Amino acid sequence: MRIVLLLIGALYAGLGAAIEPEDFLAAYAEQAKQSDPGFAGFSAERGRAFYFSKHKTDDGSELSCASCHRADPRTRTIAHLGEFPCRACHTLLHGSSDKHSPTERQIPPLAPSANRSRFTREEKVESWFGWNCNLLLKRECTPQEKGDFVTWLMTIK
Repeated sequence: MRIVLLLIGALYAGLGAAIEPEDFLAAYAEQAKQSDPGFAGFSAERGRAFYFSKHKTDDGSELSCASCHRADPRTRTIAHLGEFPCRACHTLLHGSSDKHSPTERQIPPLAPSANRSRFTREEKVESWFGWNCNLLLKRECTPQEKGDFVTWLMTIK
């Protein structure tokens, strides 16, 4: 709830300024301080490690953020064309890999430098963090993990 209030405040500050990745970082920092009084800031290095770390899924696959979003987060992904691990995602989400037609689905780049709309809408950011963290980690991401991840993405030019 607090992130919502912080982001709404950021949205209306400065006569309706758009939400920027920095606004998410400020909100995640506030959350991290509340859950850990020893919070010492975010780390791009930890964010990069988080992106590439592999996690075992329910079907035995080992996936990382890079499995779906590519090693270079400035690159878009086109699902269902062989590079994207569709079987793992569809099996995990729907119990079967053949419930969806193999239509092309584009996943825009994650890095804000390659996709200006990344980290600009609170509901999308939190929804996708929720989905992806639960898929890979089987839990919600912590504010520290989210902040490290966004910090790393912001270093990519």
